[in-house]
Amino acid sequence: MVINSKYVLVAYDIEDNGRRSKIAELLQYYGLSRIQYSVFAGEIPARKLKEMSDSLFDMELENDDNITIVPICENCKENVMSIKPLPEQIKHLSI
Repeated sequence: MVINSKYVLVAYDIEDNGRRSKIAELLQYYGLSRIQYSVFAGEIPARKLKEMSDSLFDMELENDDNITIVPICENCKENVMSIKPLPEQIKHLSI
C-alpha cells in the first residue's frame, strides 16, 4: 500500500509557554522533527495534514501569535540549504 505524503515545514511564534508546548507535542505526534526551537519539519500523510492544520489553527491564539505551515515539494526540498540535513522519514505514522 502506497501512502501519499507531503513534506512540510511548520514554524510558530507563540508567547505562552504552555500553548507553545502543546503545539510542539502535537507536531511530534504527527511525526514531525524539531529542526529549530519553534520550527518542525517532516513527512506527513496527506490526509493527516488537514487534521493537523485544523488542530493547530483551532487553538486559541493571542493576536501576536502565529503558526505557518509550508508544504515543500521534492525538488524544492533538495535545494534547501542547511548545516544539518532535513529529517527524511515519517517517525510516527498515525493512520
